[in-house]
Amino acid sequence: MAKRRTKLSDDLTVMEGEGYKAVVNYTGSYESRSLDEKDEATKVKSHSSDGEVGDIVYWGAGNAYPQKVLEAISKNGAAEQALDLRLRSHYGNGLAFFNEDFADGKKDIKLIGKNSLPTDLKSFFKSSQLKKFWKEVITDLESLSIAFPEYILSNDYKKITKLKRQQAAHCRFEQMSDEGAIGHVFISTKWKDGVSLDDEKYVGKTPYIDPYMSVDEVKEYCKKHKIRKFIRPTLRPLKDTSYYPTTGWHAVYKNGWVEVTSLVADLKKNMFKNQSVIVYHIEVAIDYFENKYKEKWHDLSAKEQDEKRTELLDALDERLSDTENTHKSLMTIKYKDDAGQYVDGVTITAIDNKIKDGAYLPEASAGNSEILFAFGVDPTLIGHGVPGGKMGGGGGSDKREAFIILNALMKSPRETTLEIWEFLQEYNGWDENLMAGFENTVLTTLDKNPTGQVNTTQA
Repeated sequence: MAKRRTKLSDDLTVMEGEGYKAVVNYTGSYESRSLDEKDEATKVKSHSSDGEVGDIVYWGAGNAYPQKVLEAISKNGAAEQALDLRLRSHYGNGLAFFNEDFADGKKDIKLIGKNSLPTDLKSFFKSSQLKKFWKEVITDLESLSIAFPEYILSNDYKKITKLKRQQAAHCRFEQMSDEGAIGHVFISTKWKDGVSLDDEKYVGKTPYIDPYMSVDEVKEYCKKHKIRKFIRPTLRPLKDTSYYPTTGWHAVYKNGWVEVTSLVADLKKNMFKNQSVIVYHIEVAIDYFENKYKEKWHDLSAKEQDEKRTELLDALDERLSDTENTHKSLMTIKYKDDAGQYVDGVTITAIDNKIKDGAYLPEASAGNSEILFAFGVDPTLIGHGVPGGKMGGGGGSDKREAFIILNALMKSPRETTLEIWEFLQEYNGWDENLMAGFENTVLTTLDKNPTGQVNTTQA
Protein backbone atom coordinates (compact mmCIF):
# COMPACT_ATOMS: atom_id res chain seq x y z
CA MET A 1 0.00 0.00 0.00
CA ALA A 2 1.40 3.37 -0.99
CA LYS A 3 2.16 5.86 1.71
CA ARG A 4 -0.08 8.92 1.99
CA ARG A 5 1.02 12.25 3.37
CA THR A 6 -1.40 14.90 4.59
CA LYS A 7 0.12 18.21 5.56
CA LEU A 8 -1.51 19.90 8.56
CA SER A 9 0.83 22.87 8.76
CA ASP A 10 4.23 24.01 7.49
CA ASP A 11 6.00 21.56 9.78
CA LEU A 12 3.40 18.98 10.77
CA THR A 13 2.41 16.10 8.49
CA VAL A 14 0.35 12.94 8.96
CA MET A 15 1.85 9.87 7.25
CA GLU A 16 -0.28 6.80 6.60
CA GLY A 17 0.75 3.38 5.35
CA GLU A 18 -0.08 -0.28 5.75
CA GLY A 19 -1.24 -0.68 9.35
CA TYR A 20 0.08 2.60 10.72
CA LYS A 21 -0.58 6.29 10.98
CA ALA A 22 1.98 8.70 12.40
CA VAL A 23 2.36 12.43 12.89
CA VAL A 24 5.78 13.62 11.75
CA ASN A 25 7.29 16.96 12.62
CA TYR A 26 9.53 18.09 9.76
CA THR A 27 12.13 20.80 9.80
CA GLY A 28 13.37 22.16 6.52
CA SER A 29 11.59 22.21 3.17
CA TYR A 30 8.75 19.90 2.24
CA GLU A 31 6.69 20.11 -0.93
CA SER A 32 3.13 19.45 0.21
CA ARG A 33 0.22 18.02 -1.71
CA SER A 34 -2.99 20.01 -1.41
CA LEU A 35 -5.68 18.53 0.81
CA ASP A 36 -7.87 18.50 -2.29
CA GLU A 37 -7.24 19.08 -5.95
CA LYS A 38 -7.88 22.56 -7.31
CA ASP A 39 -11.56 23.18 -7.91
CA GLU A 40 -11.92 24.37 -11.46
CA ALA A 41 -14.09 23.47 -14.44
CA THR A 42 -12.40 21.31 -17.05
CA LYS A 43 -13.79 20.60 -20.50
CA VAL A 44 -13.64 16.97 -21.63
CA LYS A 45 -14.94 15.72 -24.96
CA SER A 46 -16.75 12.43 -25.27
CA HIS A 47 -18.65 10.88 -28.16
CA SER A 48 -22.34 10.25 -27.65
CA SER A 49 -24.09 7.22 -29.11
CA ASP A 50 -25.34 9.14 -32.15
CA GLY A 51 -21.81 10.03 -33.17
CA GLU A 52 -22.05 13.70 -32.22
CA VAL A 53 -19.42 15.24 -30.01
CA GLY A 54 -20.65 16.43 -26.63
CA ASP A 55 -18.54 18.39 -24.18
CA ILE A 56 -19.13 17.83 -20.49
CA VAL A 57 -17.82 20.41 -18.06
CA TYR A 58 -16.07 18.76 -15.14
CA TRP A 59 -17.13 19.90 -11.68
CA GLY A 60 -13.74 20.06 -10.03
CA ALA A 61 -10.76 17.83 -10.72
CA GLY A 62 -11.85 14.27 -11.39
CA ASN A 63 -15.41 15.52 -11.97
CA ALA A 64 -16.30 14.50 -8.42
CA TYR A 65 -16.09 17.73 -6.42
CA PRO A 66 -19.66 17.52 -5.01
CA GLN A 67 -19.15 13.92 -3.94
CA LYS A 68 -15.86 14.75 -2.23
CA VAL A 69 -17.32 17.69 -0.32
CA LEU A 70 -20.41 15.82 0.86
CA GLU A 71 -18.37 12.77 1.86
CA ALA A 72 -15.93 14.93 3.82
CA ILE A 73 -18.57 16.75 5.85
CA SER A 74 -20.39 13.47 6.57
CA LYS A 75 -17.45 12.66 8.85
CA ASN A 76 -17.75 15.87 10.87
CA GLY A 77 -20.59 16.26 13.34
CA ALA A 78 -20.36 20.06 13.56
CA ALA A 79 -20.51 20.44 9.77
CA GLU A 80 -23.40 17.99 9.38
CA GLN A 81 -25.38 19.65 12.17
CA ALA A 82 -24.67 23.17 10.88
CA LEU A 83 -25.79 22.23 7.37
CA ASP A 84 -28.91 20.54 8.73
CA LEU A 85 -29.71 23.63 10.80
CA ARG A 86 -29.43 25.83 7.71
CA LEU A 87 -31.69 23.45 5.79
CA ARG A 88 -34.35 23.52 8.49
CA SER A 89 -34.12 27.29 8.92
CA HIS A 90 -34.33 27.84 5.14
CA TYR A 91 -37.45 25.64 4.90
CA GLY A 92 -38.98 26.97 8.12
CA ASN A 93 -42.58 25.81 8.41
CA GLY A 94 -42.74 25.17 4.69
CA LEU A 95 -44.13 27.07 1.73
CA ALA A 96 -47.07 29.30 2.66
CA PHE A 97 -49.42 31.16 0.31
CA PHE A 98 -50.70 34.66 1.02
CA ASN A 99 -51.95 37.96 -0.39
CA GLU A 100 -50.32 41.32 0.23
CA ASP A 101 -52.22 44.52 0.94
CA PHE A 102 -50.73 47.95 1.53
CA ALA A 103 -52.61 50.46 3.65
CA ASP A 104 -51.31 53.61 5.36
CA GLY A 105 -47.79 52.73 4.22
CA LYS A 106 -47.89 49.34 5.93
CA LYS A 107 -47.80 45.88 4.44
CA ASP A 108 -50.58 43.54 5.53
CA ILE A 109 -50.12 39.84 4.87
CA LYS A 110 -53.15 37.56 4.76
CA LEU A 111 -52.35 33.87 4.75
CA ILE A 112 -54.31 31.58 2.44
CA GLY A 113 -55.03 28.01 3.52
CA LYS A 114 -54.13 25.28 1.03
CA ASN A 115 -57.79 24.24 0.84
CA SER A 116 -58.60 27.69 -0.51
CA LEU A 117 -56.12 27.42 -3.40
CA PRO A 118 -57.30 26.94 -7.00
CA THR A 119 -58.14 23.32 -7.83
CA ASP A 120 -55.39 22.92 -10.45
CA LEU A 121 -52.78 24.29 -8.05
CA LYS A 122 -53.87 21.90 -5.30
CA SER A 123 -53.74 19.03 -7.78
CA PHE A 124 -50.25 20.09 -8.94
CA PHE A 125 -49.14 20.40 -5.32
CA LYS A 126 -50.07 16.76 -4.71
CA SER A 127 -48.82 15.25 -7.99
CA SER A 128 -45.40 16.88 -7.66
CA GLN A 129 -45.18 16.23 -3.89
CA LEU A 130 -44.08 19.82 -3.41
CA LYS A 131 -43.35 19.48 0.32
CA LYS A 132 -40.77 16.85 -0.51
CA PHE A 133 -39.58 18.78 -3.57
CA TRP A 134 -38.84 22.00 -1.64
CA LYS A 135 -36.84 20.16 1.01
CA GLU A 136 -34.77 18.44 -1.68
CA VAL A 137 -34.12 21.63 -3.64
CA ILE A 138 -33.15 23.49 -0.47
CA THR A 139 -30.75 20.65 0.36
CA ASP A 140 -29.00 21.20 -2.98
CA LEU A 141 -28.92 24.98 -2.63
CA GLU A 142 -27.51 24.93 0.89
CA SER A 143 -25.01 22.17 0.05
CA LEU A 144 -23.82 23.22 -3.41
CA SER A 145 -25.51 26.62 -4.09
CA ILE A 146 -27.29 25.25 -7.17
CA ALA A 147 -30.41 23.18 -7.83
CA PHE A 148 -31.58 21.40 -10.98
CA PRO A 149 -35.40 21.32 -11.03
CA GLU A 150 -36.84 19.42 -13.99
CA TYR A 151 -40.06 20.73 -15.55
CA ILE A 152 -42.38 18.36 -17.43
CA LEU A 153 -44.79 19.93 -19.97
CA SER A 154 -48.19 19.09 -21.32
CA ASN A 155 -48.50 17.81 -24.89
CA ASP A 156 -49.34 21.31 -26.16
CA TYR A 157 -46.37 22.85 -24.27
CA LYS A 158 -48.71 25.35 -22.57
CA LYS A 159 -48.63 24.00 -19.03
CA ILE A 160 -46.10 22.55 -16.62
CA THR A 161 -47.75 19.35 -15.42
CA LYS A 162 -45.08 18.12 -13.03
CA LEU A 163 -41.99 19.28 -11.21
CA LYS A 164 -39.18 17.04 -9.94
CA ARG A 165 -35.74 17.43 -8.53
CA GLN A 166 -32.60 16.10 -10.18
CA GLN A 167 -29.88 15.82 -7.52
CA ALA A 168 -27.36 18.59 -7.99
CA ALA A 169 -24.42 16.30 -7.20
CA HIS A 170 -25.44 14.11 -10.15
CA CYS A 171 -25.76 16.93 -12.72
CA ARG A 172 -23.11 18.31 -15.08
CA PHE A 173 -23.39 21.03 -17.72
CA GLU A 174 -22.67 20.58 -21.38
CA GLN A 175 -19.97 22.88 -22.68
CA MET A 176 -21.25 26.19 -24.05
CA SER A 177 -21.51 26.56 -27.80
CA ASP A 178 -19.63 29.25 -29.67
CA GLU A 179 -22.70 31.42 -29.18
CA GLY A 180 -22.47 30.98 -25.40
CA ALA A 181 -25.48 28.66 -25.07
CA ILE A 182 -25.63 25.49 -22.98
CA GLY A 183 -27.57 22.74 -24.71
CA HIS A 184 -28.02 20.00 -22.13
CA VAL A 185 -27.52 18.84 -18.58
CA PHE A 186 -25.99 15.38 -18.19
CA ILE A 187 -27.12 13.27 -15.23
CA SER A 188 -25.31 10.32 -13.68
CA THR A 189 -24.61 8.78 -10.29
CA LYS A 190 -21.22 7.53 -11.47
CA TRP A 191 -19.20 10.63 -12.35
CA LYS A 192 -16.59 9.82 -9.71
CA ASP A 193 -16.14 6.41 -11.34
CA GLY A 194 -15.12 8.07 -14.62
CA VAL A 195 -18.27 7.10 -16.54
CA SER A 196 -18.29 8.07 -20.24
CA LEU A 197 -21.10 9.80 -22.08
CA ASP A 198 -21.09 6.78 -24.39
CA ASP A 199 -22.65 4.71 -21.63
CA GLU A 200 -26.34 5.60 -21.90
CA LYS A 201 -27.11 3.04 -19.20
CA TYR A 202 -25.54 5.32 -16.59
CA VAL A 203 -25.75 8.78 -18.20
CA GLY A 204 -28.96 10.66 -18.99
CA LYS A 205 -29.34 13.89 -20.94
CA THR A 206 -32.00 16.58 -20.47
CA PRO A 207 -32.38 19.85 -22.42
CA TYR A 208 -31.18 22.96 -20.61
CA ILE A 209 -33.22 26.17 -20.46
CA ASP A 210 -31.47 29.45 -19.68
CA PRO A 211 -32.93 30.95 -16.45
CA TYR A 212 -32.83 34.40 -18.12
CA MET A 213 -35.29 33.36 -20.84
CA SER A 214 -38.79 34.75 -20.34
CA VAL A 215 -41.78 32.44 -19.99
CA ASP A 216 -42.95 33.27 -23.51
CA GLU A 217 -39.50 32.56 -24.89
CA VAL A 218 -39.40 29.23 -23.10
CA LYS A 219 -42.80 28.21 -24.47
CA GLU A 220 -41.82 29.16 -28.00
CA TYR A 221 -38.43 27.42 -27.73
CA CYS A 222 -39.92 24.19 -26.36
CA LYS A 223 -42.64 24.09 -29.01
CA LYS A 224 -40.14 24.76 -31.80
CA HIS A 225 -37.74 22.04 -30.65
CA LYS A 226 -40.45 19.65 -29.38
CA ILE A 227 -39.08 19.70 -25.84
CA ARG A 228 -41.50 18.26 -23.28
CA LYS A 229 -39.14 18.27 -20.32
CA PHE A 230 -36.22 20.49 -19.45
CA ILE A 231 -33.96 21.60 -16.61
CA ARG A 232 -33.91 25.27 -15.68
CA PRO A 233 -31.30 25.62 -12.89
CA THR A 234 -31.70 27.96 -9.97
CA LEU A 235 -28.48 29.04 -8.31
CA ARG A 236 -26.73 31.56 -6.13
CA PRO A 237 -24.98 34.32 -8.10
CA LEU A 238 -21.78 33.27 -9.87
CA LYS A 239 -18.61 34.98 -8.64
CA ASP A 240 -15.59 34.04 -10.72
CA THR A 241 -16.86 30.89 -12.42
CA SER A 242 -18.81 30.23 -15.60
CA TYR A 243 -20.80 27.10 -14.77
CA TYR A 244 -20.88 25.99 -11.16
CA PRO A 245 -21.23 28.49 -8.30
CA THR A 246 -18.94 28.64 -5.31
CA THR A 247 -20.34 27.97 -1.86
CA GLY A 248 -19.13 30.03 1.08
CA TRP A 249 -18.85 27.28 3.64
CA HIS A 250 -16.79 25.12 1.24
CA ALA A 251 -13.81 27.23 2.33
CA VAL A 252 -13.32 24.95 5.35
CA TYR A 253 -13.23 21.96 3.01
CA LYS A 254 -10.74 23.58 0.66
CA ASN A 255 -8.42 24.96 3.35
CA GLY A 256 -8.39 21.65 5.21
CA TRP A 257 -10.24 22.33 8.47
CA VAL A 258 -12.83 19.62 7.79
CA GLU A 259 -10.09 17.08 7.11
CA VAL A 260 -8.05 18.20 10.12
CA THR A 261 -10.96 17.56 12.50
CA SER A 262 -11.53 14.15 10.91
CA LEU A 263 -7.84 13.32 11.26
CA VAL A 264 -7.94 14.26 14.94
CA ALA A 265 -10.79 11.80 15.44
CA ASP A 266 -8.81 9.11 13.59
CA LEU A 267 -5.69 9.84 15.62
CA LYS A 268 -7.58 9.64 18.92
CA LYS A 269 -9.28 6.42 17.85
CA ASN A 270 -5.98 4.81 16.88
CA MET A 271 -4.40 6.08 20.08
CA PHE A 272 -7.01 4.33 22.19
CA LYS A 273 -7.04 1.27 19.95
CA ASN A 274 -3.30 0.72 19.77
CA GLN A 275 -2.03 1.88 23.18
CA SER A 276 -2.18 -0.63 26.01
CA VAL A 277 -3.30 1.12 29.18
CA ILE A 278 -0.89 -0.21 31.82
CA VAL A 279 -1.40 1.45 35.18
CA TYR A 280 1.41 -0.08 37.31
CA HIS A 281 4.90 -1.38 36.68
CA ILE A 282 5.75 -4.10 39.23
CA GLU A 283 9.43 -4.97 39.67
CA VAL A 284 10.39 -8.09 41.63
CA ALA A 285 14.02 -8.66 42.61
CA ILE A 286 15.48 -11.80 41.06
CA ASP A 287 16.39 -13.25 44.46
CA TYR A 288 13.13 -12.24 46.18
CA PHE A 289 11.73 -15.77 46.10
CA GLU A 290 15.00 -17.32 47.34
CA ASN A 291 14.91 -15.00 50.35
CA LYS A 292 11.23 -15.70 50.99
CA TYR A 293 11.22 -19.49 50.61
CA LYS A 294 14.90 -20.10 51.62
CA GLU A 295 16.15 -23.60 50.77
CA LYS A 296 12.62 -24.77 49.84
CA TRP A 297 12.78 -22.62 46.67
CA HIS A 298 15.39 -24.83 45.03
CA ASP A 299 13.40 -27.93 45.89
CA LEU A 300 10.51 -26.69 43.70
CA SER A 301 10.27 -27.68 40.06
CA ALA A 302 10.40 -25.01 37.35
CA LYS A 303 6.62 -25.26 36.95
CA GLU A 304 6.05 -24.80 40.68
CA GLN A 305 8.37 -21.78 40.74
CA ASP A 306 6.34 -20.19 37.92
CA GLU A 307 3.16 -20.85 39.88
CA LYS A 308 4.61 -19.03 42.90
CA ARG A 309 5.55 -16.04 40.74
CA THR A 310 2.03 -15.98 39.27
CA GLU A 311 0.50 -16.14 42.77
CA LEU A 312 2.44 -13.02 43.77
CA LEU A 313 1.43 -11.13 40.61
CA ASP A 314 -2.24 -12.10 41.01
CA ALA A 315 -2.23 -11.01 44.64
CA LEU A 316 -0.69 -7.64 43.80
CA ASP A 317 -2.98 -7.14 40.81
CA GLU A 318 -6.08 -7.87 42.90
CA ARG A 319 -4.89 -5.54 45.60
CA LEU A 320 -4.15 -2.71 43.14
CA SER A 321 -7.16 -2.98 40.82
CA ASP A 322 -10.15 -3.88 43.01
CA THR A 323 -12.29 -0.81 43.76
CA GLU A 324 -12.91 -2.14 47.28
CA ASN A 325 -9.22 -1.55 48.02
CA THR A 326 -9.44 2.19 47.33
CA HIS A 327 -7.71 4.25 50.06
CA LYS A 328 -6.27 1.11 51.66
CA SER A 329 -2.59 0.59 52.42
CA LEU A 330 -0.27 -1.64 50.42
CA MET A 331 2.82 -3.34 51.85
CA THR A 332 5.91 -4.12 49.80
CA ILE A 333 8.95 -6.15 50.80
CA LYS A 334 12.49 -5.14 51.76
CA TYR A 335 15.23 -7.55 52.80
CA LYS A 336 18.95 -7.44 53.63
CA ASP A 337 21.51 -8.38 51.04
CA ASP A 338 24.81 -10.08 51.77
CA ALA A 339 26.30 -6.73 52.75
CA GLY A 340 23.56 -6.17 55.31
CA GLN A 341 21.91 -3.39 53.30
CA TYR A 342 18.11 -3.20 52.89
CA VAL A 343 17.02 -3.57 49.26
CA ASP A 344 13.57 -3.62 47.67
CA GLY A 345 12.14 -7.05 47.00
CA VAL A 346 9.03 -5.66 45.27
CA THR A 347 8.81 -2.17 43.71
CA ILE A 348 5.52 -0.75 42.39
CA THR A 349 5.58 2.31 40.11
CA ALA A 350 2.44 4.07 38.80
CA ILE A 351 2.55 4.73 35.05
CA ASP A 352 1.28 8.04 33.73
CA ASN A 353 -1.55 7.63 31.21
CA LYS A 354 -0.57 9.74 28.20
CA ILE A 355 -4.08 9.52 26.69
CA LYS A 356 -5.63 11.67 29.41
CA ASP A 357 -3.77 14.84 28.40
CA GLY A 358 -6.32 15.86 25.73
CA ALA A 359 -3.85 15.73 22.83
CA TYR A 360 -5.17 17.39 19.64
CA LEU A 361 -8.51 18.32 21.23
CA PRO A 362 -7.74 22.09 21.06
CA GLU A 363 -7.08 21.68 17.32
CA ALA A 364 -10.38 19.83 16.88
CA SER A 365 -12.24 22.52 18.83
CA ALA A 366 -10.64 25.27 16.74
CA GLY A 367 -11.52 23.37 13.57
CA ASN A 368 -15.15 22.97 14.57
CA SER A 369 -15.34 26.68 15.39
CA GLU A 370 -13.96 27.57 11.96
CA ILE A 371 -16.52 25.24 10.38
CA LEU A 372 -19.43 26.87 12.20
CA PHE A 373 -18.18 30.34 11.28
CA ALA A 374 -18.06 29.30 7.62
CA PHE A 375 -21.65 28.05 7.78
CA GLY A 376 -22.77 31.27 9.43
CA VAL A 377 -24.24 29.29 12.31
CA ASP A 378 -23.92 30.68 15.82
CA PRO A 379 -22.21 28.01 17.95
CA THR A 380 -24.80 28.41 20.71
CA LEU A 381 -27.48 26.96 18.40
CA ILE A 382 -25.85 23.54 18.43
CA GLY A 383 -24.49 23.68 21.98
CA HIS A 384 -20.88 24.30 20.99
CA GLY A 385 -20.48 27.48 23.03
CA VAL A 386 -18.65 30.64 22.06
CA PRO A 387 -14.94 29.99 21.28
CA GLY A 388 -12.77 31.56 23.93
CA GLY A 389 -15.58 31.60 26.45
CA LYS A 390 -17.20 28.96 28.57
CA MET A 391 -17.92 25.95 26.39
CA GLY A 392 -21.56 25.70 27.31
CA GLY A 393 -24.55 25.86 25.02
CA GLY A 394 -25.32 29.51 25.79
CA GLY A 395 -28.36 30.84 27.58
CA GLY A 396 -31.89 30.90 26.24
CA SER A 397 -31.57 34.54 25.16
CA ASP A 398 -28.38 33.78 23.20
CA LYS A 399 -30.08 30.94 21.36
CA ARG A 400 -33.24 32.90 20.67
CA GLU A 401 -31.43 35.91 19.25
CA ALA A 402 -29.08 33.71 17.20
CA PHE A 403 -32.08 31.83 15.76
CA ILE A 404 -33.86 35.09 14.88
CA ILE A 405 -30.74 36.43 13.14
CA LEU A 406 -30.27 33.18 11.19
CA ASN A 407 -33.87 33.35 9.95
CA ALA A 408 -33.50 37.01 9.00
CA LEU A 409 -30.42 36.19 6.91
CA MET A 410 -32.44 33.59 4.95
CA LYS A 411 -34.14 36.33 2.87
CA SER A 412 -31.73 36.07 -0.07
CA PRO A 413 -31.41 32.24 -0.12
CA ARG A 414 -35.21 31.93 -0.02
CA GLU A 415 -35.60 34.34 -2.92
CA THR A 416 -33.35 32.05 -4.95
CA THR A 417 -35.53 29.07 -4.06
CA LEU A 418 -38.74 30.97 -4.86
CA GLU A 419 -37.55 31.66 -8.41
CA ILE A 420 -38.90 28.18 -9.14
CA TRP A 421 -42.37 29.06 -7.83
CA GLU A 422 -42.43 32.38 -9.69
CA PHE A 423 -41.52 30.73 -13.01
CA LEU A 424 -44.06 27.96 -12.41
CA GLN A 425 -46.76 30.46 -11.46
CA GLU A 426 -46.27 32.58 -14.57
CA TYR A 427 -45.94 29.59 -16.92
CA ASN A 428 -49.20 28.04 -15.74
CA GLY A 429 -51.06 31.35 -15.60
CA TRP A 430 -51.91 31.20 -11.91
CA ASP A 431 -53.15 34.36 -10.18
CA GLU A 432 -50.24 36.80 -10.12
CA ASN A 433 -51.55 38.24 -6.84
CA LEU A 434 -51.05 34.89 -5.17
CA MET A 435 -47.79 35.18 -3.24
CA ALA A 436 -45.68 32.41 -1.75
CA GLY A 437 -42.98 32.41 0.90
CA PHE A 438 -41.41 30.26 3.56
CA GLU A 439 -42.96 30.67 6.98
CA ASN A 440 -40.60 31.46 9.85
CA THR A 441 -40.91 30.31 13.42
CA VAL A 442 -39.80 33.24 15.59
CA LEU A 443 -38.93 32.27 19.14
CA THR A 444 -40.19 34.61 21.85
CA THR A 445 -40.46 34.63 25.63
CA LEU A 446 -43.27 32.88 27.47
CA ASP A 447 -44.51 36.13 29.01
CA LYS A 448 -45.28 37.39 25.47
CA ASN A 449 -46.69 34.14 24.10
CA PRO A 450 -47.51 31.01 26.13
CA THR A 451 -46.25 28.77 23.31
CA GLY A 452 -42.88 30.53 23.17
CA GLN A 453 -43.14 31.16 19.42
CA VAL A 454 -44.93 33.16 16.71
CA ASN A 455 -45.07 32.47 12.97
CA THR A 456 -44.23 34.97 10.24
CA THR A 457 -43.95 34.61 6.47
CA GLN A 458 -40.87 35.71 4.52
CA ALA A 459 -41.42 36.08 0.77
